[in-house]
Amino acid sequence: MIYKETDVLSESEKEAIRILWNSEYPHVIQHKNKEHFEEYLSQLKNKKHTLIIKNNEVLGWYCDFIRKNELWFAMIIDAKLQGFGEGRKLIQRAKSRNKELNGWVVIESNYLKQNKEEYKSPIKFYKKLGFTLFFNEKLESNKMNAIRIQWKSEDKCH
Repeated sequence: MIYKETDVLSESEKEAIRILWNSEYPHVIQHKNKEHFEEYLSQLKNKKHTLIIKNNEVLGWYCDFIRKNELWFAMIIDAKLQGFGEGRKLIQRAKSRNKELNGWVVIESNYLKQNKEEYKSPIKFYKKLGFTLFFNEKLESNKMNAIRIQWKSEDKCH
């Protein structure tokens, strides 16, 4: 496994992430084409990406970025790697260089992935990693419902 950290993605890396996004996230939030994904990425400020690469294939993507003066993140792990600690490793890497992480997480399991399988909420994963769940802060759209999650460092001198 290679962990590649970069501020700028190549065109092939963007396309690999878009395909990964479309296969692992709920179908309702797919990026239909590379322009749509490019538009999403262009809205993220101060991006820092970490890619998990095996045999020249992108199997994981972590990105943190600034949104409204806070550090937010997005993460996708290929189903082939889920349950083997790769997501935990990405979050631990992020925690080691940041004092706070914010994200959105789907808490329901009533969404389908592109392959028609049920999208399993990663809420237990984030709880186990010490994230606080904010059920009163919801991302509600006509496509999907999610709640805010947050991790803060206990090191106040950070």
